[in-house]
Amino acid sequence: AKKQALETAGVKVGKTPSETAALARKLYEQLH
Repeated sequence: AKKQALETAGVKVGKTPSETAALARKLYEQLH
């Protein structure tokens, strides 16, 4: 559900959980 929400928001989601986590962390750092 979270991945789908991110994709809907136009966020690139990694193919693997760890890749997705790294992308999410990078996005989080940009926002904060």
